[in-house]
Amino acid sequence: MAKADYIRPVEALHGKLKKEDQVGFAKRRASGAKFTVTRDDWKQTFKDAEKAAAARERQMKFKGVSQSVSERMTNPTYQTIDRQGFAAQSKYTTLRGYVFKKCWDAYGD
Repeated sequence: MAKADYIRPVEALHGKLKKEDQVGFAKRRASGAKFTVTRDDWKQTFKDAEKAAAARERQMKFKGVSQSVSERMTNPTYQTIDRQGFAAQSKYTTLRGYVFKKCWDAYGD
């Protein structure tokens, strides 16, 4: 990820300039940081079974936590609790990031 600075008439770019481009432009809402990302057909291959199993385990954890976050953000009981906790902290810039961290830490309990 590279940092992007634009000349004065252009405030921000979002997405790709052409359909065939490998480079995309984005701007983070929370921090306002402008950056570029490369998008390509990335396929990771693992040489030994132990690394492959560890990668699958991390992917499954991320999938489970993402589903928990979606469920928790729509649950009215947790919405008020999470909003109060989010307002009381300053580390996370988005409510979803705050809830994700809580679910990540609670995963497997």
